[in-house]
Amino acid sequence: MRFASKNIPPTEFTAIEHAHYPSQPYLPLPSHRKRVAVTASSAGALINFCHGLILDMVNRGHRVFAFAPELSNGDLRILSHLGAEAYSLPPQLALWDKYRRMRELSNLFGDVAPDVLLVESARNGMVSVAAAKIAKIPHVVTVVPSFGPAFMEGAAGASAWSHRQAMKTVFRTVFSWSDAVVFHSAHDMKFADDTKLLPPSKPAVAVGGWGEDLHRHVQRALPPLDRGALFLMAAPLDQLQGILDYCEAAKTMRLKARRARFFLASTPGEAIAPVDTAILKQYREFVQYIGPVDDAGSLISKCHVVVAPSWGNGAPRPLFQALALGRPVITTDTRSCRDFVQQGLNGYKVPVRDPDALVRAMSQILQRPDLMPLMSEESRRLALRFYDMNAVNALVLETLSL
Repeated sequence: MRFASKNIPPTEFTAIEHAHYPSQPYLPLPSHRKRVAVTASSAGALINFCHGLILDMVNRGHRVFAFAPELSNGDLRILSHLGAEAYSLPPQLALWDKYRRMRELSNLFGDVAPDVLLVESARNGMVSVAAAKIAKIPHVVTVVPSFGPAFMEGAAGASAWSHRQAMKTVFRTVFSWSDAVVFHSAHDMKFADDTKLLPPSKPAVAVGGWGEDLHRHVQRALPPLDRGALFLMAAPLDQLQGILDYCEAAKTMRLKARRARFFLASTPGEAIAPVDTAILKQYREFVQYIGPVDDAGSLISKCHVVVAPSWGNGAPRPLFQALALGRPVITTDTRSCRDFVQQGLNGYKVPVRDPDALVRAMSQILQRPDLMPLMSEESRRLALRFYDMNAVNALVLETLSL
């Protein structure tokens, strides 16, 4: 597979001159410090998603204990640098392993005696909330980044139906055993309420995902168009992220708009239906595969448009980065992704699994390249309004009573 990171034209970055950020709604410091446990479904989720929240907890004087399976030495060093005490759990493979982890976690919770538990993912949080119940942790808050493949828009068939029924039981149990629930999408919160997954009296709040550090990720100037419009998709190599939909759309676009160029990067994350790189070779004339990257921010800065044709299994982090850096966005009209786009203002929403709709959206942007700067400004405004990590963390800390 040919790596193409050097083929993306460089561009000069011009940050906004001391932009006027809204004052952040930090809470007053609590009257006493607490012991806080954070459990995550993977080391990547703990490091990539929870680091800002953990740092805020530590800075407020709380003692933080972080738990995730298979933490590497590098992960442990990062968490130690943040000020957290980290515990690496064994991998979880079978039902018996889940029971063993529940017993192990409940014993660890008994030893560290947390006042509060934050569960990073409700979909994978049954073990954590069960262990918390055994250990009698006073306050448990569960996060819902997404409902997972079983509840994706358009999921059909007998297997999808049976999986959905099983997962309904999981979510109802996790929510009932939690004292509060944090949703990363207001649409997911409404869905949970409409489908009776969330108990009527359960406190719940919707926030802008894990948020983005908008002081560090400032708006970047769009690259010049003299070498054509540059489209980028950055996501785990997972069919549920719409990888092949993007490749098919790029194939069609390259035949009708030769100056448009299409890039694909693999980012860290869960791959439920992995796409082999051998399949991507079929599209090498149309899509330049950059390979794996730890952080897509620098690539997003060098491109004009970010494309995220997710099937609805959560919002990939590059969407947050695209808004923060001020890039037009094309994404799907799903519960997880639709709020990243104001239709026609900072990009376009398209139906799920529809490469032809992706082609139409890309063509609309190419027909009016003069609108790209306005779309860029609108994306940044959306980021400031809904996805500022400081504002998101303040809401989560309030829900955690911290």
